[in-house]
Amino acid sequence: MPDLQPPDLRPSSRPPEQPGTPVRAVLTGMAIDICGSKVVSIVAVTIYAMQVVTPDMSDAQAADMLQQLPPSFGTLMSVAGGYACARVVLRDEFRVGAILAVAVTFFGLLLDDAGVSDLTLLYILCDVAGILLGVKYGAAYNRRLESPARSPADASTP
Repeated sequence: MPDLQPPDLRPSSRPPEQPGTPVRAVLTGMAIDICGSKVVSIVAVTIYAMQVVTPDMSDAQAADMLQQLPPSFGTLMSVAGGYACARVVLRDEFRVGAILAVAVTFFGLLLDDAGVSDLTLLYILCDVAGILLGVKYGAAYNRRLESPARSPADASTP
């Protein structure tokens, strides 16, 4: 008679993740968000300038064309920064994510030389929403890692 016991599950070769400190998580998220946004915007402006600006344009015309590029690429980096923050901290993700959003907003206002306008506030709201979306994805991934693995479905027997 065959043995109907499930096979022994081998322990995972990957050690359990240790939670990082909230300060480390916030600094990691800020570095990804702020530095990544700057790098992505530089690359996007360079590619856009190569496509749109022609050699016979004046400097004023070229600057006007480049001002029309929306700075929304930074929102993708905000999602990545929020995700990294949640993955580093592994607990209280939304509390630490809110701290990250406040810190990024504060530094964004310090670095932005245009002042506060309606458009700036809209970009800030998009940035905060992107960070919290990334935190949501990171927290969901953390919960999936914490939950025990489901047992494989038994094969049907004829």
